[in-house]
Amino acid sequence: MLTIAERQEAIQLLRVATDEIAAEVVHLSVAQLTTPYLANEWTVAQNVHHLPDAHSYAINNLRLVLSEDKPTWKSYSPDGFAQIADAREADISVSLELMRAMHIRWVRMLESLSDADFARTGISVSYGERSIDDLLRIYSRHARSHVEQIRQTLAAAK
Repeated sequence: MLTIAERQEAIQLLRVATDEIAAEVVHLSVAQLTTPYLANEWTVAQNVHHLPDAHSYAINNLRLVLSEDKPTWKSYSPDGFAQIADAREADISVSLELMRAMHIRWVRMLESLSDADFARTGISVSYGERSIDDLLRIYSRHARSHVEQIRQTLAAAK
């Protein structure tokens, strides 16, 4: 279980995640966004489009845990999603707007939870029983890991 300070730090990471991603990508050209600079890795655009996809799953799982008793979470294929046409497009503005709006609601929801709420659990098909604290710990750093992936992708272009 996370401490109150750890929760506050994790929630703050979610609060600033969209700005951190946007700072890395808004100035990029279409070519920089859509060129696969690294073999078997996503393009910058695919990384950006992935974030609202993944975070929508996390938010829905959070809602399931809050409204049901130990629900089973549906999994998805991030690589499969990344191959869908909209995830390969250079226009990342909608994904950034979607992520920003989702994170505002997500942060508000998390800030309203009690310690007992954070301890509630659901069942991940891939990872077993996970609490809301687990979701917060994992997803609070998720966008930052993609910032690093984006930096590595762009470094390979040089």
